[in-house]
Amino acid sequence: MGNKIRSVAGSSPCAASAEAVWQVWTDPSSWPGDVIEFGSVDGDFVVGARVGVKVKGGVKTYSTLTRVEAPSIWTSETRFAGLTLTYEHTIEPQGSGTVLTERVVMTGPFAGVAHRVLRRQLERTFTAVTGYIGHLAETRLPR
Repeated sequence: MGNKIRSVAGSSPCAASAEAVWQVWTDPSSWPGDVIEFGSVDGDFVVGARVGVKVKGGVKTYSTLTRVEAPSIWTSETRFAGLTLTYEHTIEPQGSGTVLTERVVMTGPFAGVAHRVLRRQLERTFTAVTGYIGHLAETRLPR
């Protein structure tokens, strides 16, 4: 099994600014719809807060915010026996818009097994989620 680090990512382009995307992506109460069924945060969106999410076809998961740097990145971590999942959510300027990327870094003795079992599903889910969050941010653009 080993302790090799594994990662999976999905990205989507967006016409909205990093600030507009940040407003949506750090407001879990605005997430439900399309691919996301549930989103929550236990208080303010700050390091140490607990974030919950459920995507269609998935299970409800909770993670702890470990880094929050507006408007470019927030990370969170979920720990299981033998497996730590570190989720990275990045917003990068591109042209007149942005690119949203969601990535999970898997570490621990069970990272290889988790990667083999979950990789394809996570790639699809992360691409769908970043596309959906981007769409929500774009709908807030002035017309």
